[in-house]
Amino acid sequence: MLPINVDPDSKPGEYVLKSLFVNFTTQAERKIRIIMAEPLEKPLTKSLQRGEDPQFDQVISSMSSLSEYCLPSILRTLFDWYKRQNGIEDESHEYRPRTSNKSKSDEQQRDYLMERRDLAIDFIFSLVLIEVLKQIPLHPVIDSLIHDIINLAFKHFKY
Repeated sequence: MLPINVDPDSKPGEYVLKSLFVNFTTQAERKIRIIMAEPLEKPLTKSLQRGEDPQFDQVISSMSSLSEYCLPSILRTLFDWYKRQNGIEDESHEYRPRTSNKSKSDEQQRDYLMERRDLAIDFIFSLVLIEVLKQIPLHPVIDSLIHDIINLAFKHFKY
């Protein structure tokens, strides 16, 4: 992970938001690393549920409180984080055809781990959205952000 710097000369609100988001990304990366190291049999819901990690819960609660004042900015930043994590804006996560020199079991385990990572990212993103969107009655949110949230909510379902 690249070090993230927050400009101390920025406006106080920007400084708080950036500092909190840096803390969120650090905590989320730590949780994802822990999940990837856990046995594959352990359910994600157990590892990521609220109450398991008080420090992460505090960051999410702080984001909820801060969203009372800047909900659209937090939503845009969260979506940017989510897209970066899923490789939507980055070609490094682009599909690569399988090579024949690896065994199928290695590839299956790798695929399973990548799916587990993607599900962990979705789970973390959903936890934050649940907390942040409590402030939606206080802020008008751009319709495109609402449509993005709805599309993501049903992303894993098929017709």
